[in-house]
Amino acid sequence: MNKLYVIKILIFIFALFIYSCSSTINNSNYLNNDSIEILSDISGKGDKIKNHYKITAHYIGFLEDGTEFDNSYKKNIPFEFQIGLMQVIPGWEIGLIGMQIGGKRKIKIPPSLAYGKKGIGNLVPPNSNLIFEIEIINIEPPGYIEISPKELLILKKEKILTINKIKFIIIDIRTLLEWEKTGIIEGSKTISAFDNKGNLIKNFLKIFKSNVKNNDHVIFVSNNGEISAILANGFVENLGMKNIYSLKGGINGWIKEENKIINFL
Repeated sequence: MNKLYVIKILIFIFALFIYSCSSTINNSNYLNNDSIEILSDISGKGDKIKNHYKITAHYIGFLEDGTEFDNSYKKNIPFEFQIGLMQVIPGWEIGLIGMQIGGKRKIKIPPSLAYGKKGIGNLVPPNSNLIFEIEIINIEPPGYIEISPKELLILKKEKILTINKIKFIIIDIRTLLEWEKTGIIEGSKTISAFDNKGNLIKNFLKIFKSNVKNNDHVIFVSNNGEISAILANGFVENLGMKNIYSLKGGINGWIKEENKIINFL
């Protein structure tokens, strides 16, 4: 194992630790007075921003009194980041969902979803409401693929995959208690990624590598699809792996569509 790959693994583990310590950001996690206010919205074209999409944007940031504290246009450098990785304030994570290339949106963000009680030095005072004018220059889907239960069913029955020696491996990353509670998808491998407290299991990557070959296509399964998407994104972005998928809706989505489940033994 080369030194660069070891560094990538360490970064990957650290990123997953951060994820396990935080909840997925969405509007339902906040009180009504902690919500994003859309002041104006000009639609763009093409695909809409979703979780883990890579974004290139220009923006201007204002305080409520109209004072400008940041402006990417003046720097002539658009801002690049990925949704869902806590690379931006929560208000941006929420406020940009659904935007398209060429779209422009003006949003008001409360302190709890911005810089809170601390602010930012002399730029943003503590407990400041912030107003951002944001223009989407480009968006790019994540490197992993979200696959629906219906699509997975088709793959499981597709004989052409066998002919072309394409192997799909379903890996259920939940815990033992969760496997016992709901059952598992027939043919899936059960390899827990996190323990009951949300900590990354130390030998997860080692067990994963012992079950998966380089050209295999891997579909991660979690309860609702959120954790598996985070894991899939980490495998692609941090470890440079290909052919990684996340089951949309997770095991609960699979069961909701009345697909076959077997008991975990």
